[in-house]
Amino acid sequence: MPRNTAWDTRKPWGTWRPDHAPDGSPSVWTGRSIVAGAAALYVGSMLAFEVYTFAELTSETYRPPDGPGGGLLMLPFSLCFGGPAALWGSLAIVLPLVWAARRAGARLTGRDAWWWVPTVAAAPAVLITAVVAVALHPRPGPLVLTCLSGEVLLAGPALLARYAVLHGRRLLLPVLGCGALAAAVVFGIGATAFGTGLLTEYRPPKVDAAGLAGAWADGHGGTLRLNADGTARAEGLTDHESAYEDQADARRAKYRCTGTGTWGYEPGASTTWNQRLKVSIERCGFDDFDEYADSGWRISGTPERPELVREYGDLDTPGFYLLTR
Repeated sequence: MPRNTAWDTRKPWGTWRPDHAPDGSPSVWTGRSIVAGAAALYVGSMLAFEVYTFAELTSETYRPPDGPGGGLLMLPFSLCFGGPAALWGSLAIVLPLVWAARRAGARLTGRDAWWWVPTVAAAPAVLITAVVAVALHPRPGPLVLTCLSGEVLLAGPALLARYAVLHGRRLLLPVLGCGALAAAVVFGIGATAFGTGLLTEYRPPKVDAAGLAGAWADGHGGTLRLNADGTARAEGLTDHESAYEDQADARRAKYRCTGTGTWGYEPGASTTWNQRLKVSIERCGFDDFDEYADSGWRISGTPERPELVREYGDLDTPGFYLLTR
């Protein structure tokens, strides 16, 4: 029986073997292409995550970032869950891109060229960027980076899957090996950049009690006034934690509180991340002096423009209530 037939009867029960497409070209849907695409997709995602953890260290944030060390701790979980997800992504995204690139090349130029893969991958990359722009409203820089990252994460695995199809190569071990080497190189570059001062890790500004005294506003009508004598007054301050516990909208008037109380500043033991503003307001749902040691308002922002930040909601994915001068 000819080799390009779909059903091979030389084995007792027959084996599905899509070695070739109807036009005689090698079929996109082979085990080697699936595995190659999945391996490249997994490695690319891990490298992108590693770069993100380094970039996160430089960004102003309300909680101490995990950094690359946190990414290493997540590696065993990524192997368990990332592998199946990469296989699904290879079948649902990578191989359809290879197929679409082949079809586009055949129809428009009459031949299958490698550059059709990144050309076709540009469309979903732009679509992803548009969704991010509408949902998150990022600045132009992160938006361009999102588009380029999407293009690389889609086109790279598709090109490797195409290579596996055309040359019949098993690429799992080479891709994983090169990925491990690339991860080591990225880590070395990142560590060197921070070690030499080329990049600087973000730290909250150092404040004191005198610097915190004054009026703070949430931008929605709520204010918190901290007086130098240790007394405090809230006007329309939002109690997000009570709204979260009630599973209600925090914008309702019920969760706006006005009252008087006291405040104090705790400088923290070793780092500016440990600074806390403790506030107790009679008619508000929070009393930081009676709660656990890490409760209270965090300090964020910059030395020129400090901010007060209060966490609420789920500990793993909290919301943040922000007050500024």
